[in-house]
Amino acid sequence: MTLSLAEGWMWGVWPAALLVSVAFDALFCGLETGIYILNKVRLDLHAEAGSRPAMLLQKMLRNPPNLLAVLLIGTNICRYAATFSVTAMFLLAGHEHKSEWLAIAVTAPLLFVISDSVPKGVFQRLGAAAVYRLCWLLRGADVLFKVTGVSPLVRFIAGALMLLTRTGRARGQTLGAPGLSAILAEGRASGLLTDFQSVMAGRVEHIGRVRLSDVMVPMSRVVAAPLDVTRGQLRQLMSEHNLSRMPLLAEGGRVAGVLDIFEVLIADDDTPPAEKKADPLVLPADMSVTDALYQMQREHTVLAVVESGGGHAGIVTVKDLVEEIVGELEGW
Repeated sequence: MTLSLAEGWMWGVWPAALLVSVAFDALFCGLETGIYILNKVRLDLHAEAGSRPAMLLQKMLRNPPNLLAVLLIGTNICRYAATFSVTAMFLLAGHEHKSEWLAIAVTAPLLFVISDSVPKGVFQRLGAAAVYRLCWLLRGADVLFKVTGVSPLVRFIAGALMLLTRTGRARGQTLGAPGLSAILAEGRASGLLTDFQSVMAGRVEHIGRVRLSDVMVPMSRVVAAPLDVTRGQLRQLMSEHNLSRMPLLAEGGRVAGVLDIFEVLIADDDTPPAEKKADPLVLPADMSVTDALYQMQREHTVLAVVESGGGHAGIVTVKDLVEEIVGELEGW
């Protein structure tokens, strides 16, 4: 069968249109993943250093709805163009009645693999470098869609739907726990935070919910001395336990005071140890770790008694509280 000049020209146009559509669709899909994993802290640093791609991306990220509209519009236009090109080729081949079904059978796996899955995996590996190099595509698409009125129309329809369904968020909200979690997750994914920093950041994120009752040493496990302890007995306790402070217990098991062991041992008089005790700082069991640290800092003390139900339930030290943030401190 001899092709006419017009048919021969069309057989050159539609395959080329398909390749261009698939290529740009892959770029838009990859950029969507790249933008998601882009480290905003490093982006700000590059922008401050004068990087033009970073400054352009920083400007576009200030308007997330518009950036999302650009990515979605670009992806959908490319996919419609690819589907149309494949359909046109089947029509030229004489499959008029089956062209739509054949086009779906060809474009569905083609777009899913080549234009979606593969680019997203590639951009996830390449990271920010690919996004910086292709920021011109986002900028060009942004200008094109604004001039043609496509992106303003999409954002208007999306805004109207959100208003009707009342799912839009109020402006001016504080960051909150979800926002902080997202920033930490981004830092971990991008490698900005080390494993140790990630663990510590996670502890800081949840430290506000930790109470003294969760971290205290119960009185049954506390190394303490009676109120009438002698210097000899104190030395014996020191030989068995490596402590710098020791609670003194009155009758009934309540803490009557706290001894600075070294102050007692270096004294060259025969003053009973109980006379050198300091009044204990008593904190409620439901107090948060952060509030307890602040209170102990104000009182210049390293040990506090935890009170629960009208009695002394346990003790906490600054070490116990700090370990809730940084982890175990063996050498303290």
